This record gives sequence, structure tokens and C-alpha cells, in this order.
Amino acid sequence: MSDGVCKKIKAQISVFEKKGYRVDFIYLKDGKIVFREDGIENIIGKVGIIKKTPAYIRMYNILKKKKYDWVYNRYGMMDTFYFRVLKCLNRNGAKILIEIPTYPYDEEKQGGLLYHLFFAWDRSYRRRLKNVADRIITYSKDSHIFDIPAIQVMNGIDLSHVEVAKSDEKSEDVIRLMIVAYMQPYHGYERLLKGLKNYYDGLGKRNIQCHFVGDGPERAVYEKLAAQYDLLNHTTFYGALNGEALNQIFDMCDIGVCSLGGYKKGLFLSSELKSREFLAKGLPIITGVDIDVLINADMPCYLQFSNDASDIDMEEIVGFYDRLYQEPGDIKKVREKIRHLAEKYIDMSITMQPVTDYMQDKENK
Repeated sequence: MSDGVCKKIKAQISVFEKKGYRVDFIYLKDGKIVFREDGIENIIGKVGIIKKTPAYIRMYNILKKKKYDWVYNRYGMMDTFYFRVLKCLNRNGAKILIEIPTYPYDEEKQGGLLYHLFFAWDRSYRRRLKNVADRIITYSKDSHIFDIPAIQVMNGIDLSHVEVAKSDEKSEDVIRLMIVAYMQPYHGYERLLKGLKNYYDGLGKRNIQCHFVGDGPERAVYEKLAAQYDLLNHTTFYGALNGEALNQIFDMCDIGVCSLGGYKKGLFLSSELKSREFLAKGLPIITGVDIDVLINADMPCYLQFSNDASDIDMEEIVGFYDRLYQEPGDIKKVREKIRHLAEKYIDMSITMQPVTDYMQDKENK
């Protein structure tokens, strides 16, 4: 689980607690499933392709006698044991809300027989979710998912724990792009690298630096492309960072790059967490798909490219940078404006309100 996802879950728990709910929760830590009850951590089991099955069985044995009013679940791949846990909690009186981080998600399937079997298992059991789940929480515009009514929300972030990026100096020579992700094929950053190659093949003069933060299966692919395209002087790969080391990259960079490969999984509207992190830090955004919070924003703080496999036009990025930062003090002004937008729309207390409103309405009936 990424550092960003962990922060998001903690922020959601904080919202529920501020609304008066006592929260126990189950999460992943250091390759283990942990059950935190009344502030005490208990290790349920180890996580892995095979090891998650006995962990789910132990989870069932722990939870089968527990009674909760509500269960808020971040969706993983459904299987027999996962479904059994939810069914048990529902039978004990819990109303179950299931958050699906990405929908549709079938196109995220990786190659190989094992992943094919996992997705087949998921498709079989998600048809039964309507028998146990009260609502689906979605970042899409779908009114129903798996025949279950959906509550539409936007991804949020706890702004009280995020400071605006500090740098306020405009460079005439260097444009610094920040890419932060657990790199998967659907992120589509090969489009950026191909565009950068085209730019320098065409004798582009600006020094564009791409700072890649994170690991994941596509990191090696992007590193190979950077070498193949003779871009090693324009790309830096840091691996996974957090805390002050990550903040230093935010402080250094001028523009954040969101996913550029939404077309690969049929995604046309994004609520991705990285866009929230960039906005909270005050960074303008480059994207390859509509971002929900920016569609009607009266602020030219993002540059959107087509949602396909075409190479990114770096001249457009250069023009975007020059329009944003015309004067020496503009970086600070732009970051303050973007942060204000974040405070207005994407603080977790705001984005989770449709969920907490639904819960309180249901309790009052």
C-alpha cells in the first residue's frame, strides 16, 4: 500500500471520528494484515498471493462475533474468503459501504494465468455483493455498480498535514516536472518520454527535467526508455520517497504530471490521489484525462492532453510554464491560488461529506 493511500485512509478515519464514530480498522503494515481495536494492534497474518488466504480465514474467525453499525471497506480483489468476511459482518448487523478506488478496473488486469484466475474469482463474487453491501462509494459518475446504488464522491486529502511547496524562484533555463506514482502500465509515462525525445530531436532549447518518484513494475520500462532515447541528463529516478525527502522534490519542481494512460483502462474521468497531492502542494498539473475537481475550475492551473497513445507535445508544456510563471514572484502566487482551490474542494472533510451525510440520514430514519 502506497504512502499516499495510507495517509488517505488515516484522513478518512479522522473524519469518521470527528463525526462521533468509534473506529476499529484493519490495514496492511510491513507485509502483514493488522487489526487495530481500541488502539491495540493485533497481527492477523502475512500478505502475499497465497498467504492472504489464511490471513482472510483468521480475519473471519476474529470478526465473526463482532457487531458494528457500519463497515467502510476499501475494495480489493473479491474472493471466497473476502466475501465471507463481509457477509459475516452484514449478518451481524453492519451496514456495509464499499469504496472502489478505480472503476471500471477490469482493464488493470496484468498478464499471466494467475492474474486471469484472480479476476475470474473476483467477477464471480462481485455479483453477490448486492446481497451484503448497502452502498458503493465511487469516484466515477455511475449511479449503480454491481447492481448496488452508488454514492459519488471525489478523492480527498487531509490538508492540515500538507504544506505548500516552498520554492518561489522562477528559473529561466530549467522546467522541472514531478512524477510520483507506484508505476503501472496505465500511468502512460512513456508518452512523456517519447515527447521529450521528439523535443530534443527537434533541437528544443529548454532544459526540461523529469523527476520520477516511486517504484512499481513500469519503473524499469521508463528507465530503459530514458536510456534508449538518450535522456539520462533529463530524467532522475529516485525510487519510493516519503517525509522530508519527498517534500524536497515537491519544493524543487514546477509542475506535477498525473496519469497519461487512462485510455488503457477505459478511464475518462479521474479522481486520482496524486492530483490531490499536487493541488495541496500548490503545483499546476499536466494530465491525460479529465480531473473531476478541475473540470469547472475557473483557473488555468492545468494542461490536458488527449486521452490516447500520442506523444506528449513538450512545446505545449513549455508554453504552459511560461504562461503560468511570467514574473519572478509568480510561482508563489500560483501556488497560493492552487492551494486555495484545494482548500475549497478537496479537503477530506468536504469530499467525505456525501458519505457521512448518508450515514447520519440512515441513522435518523
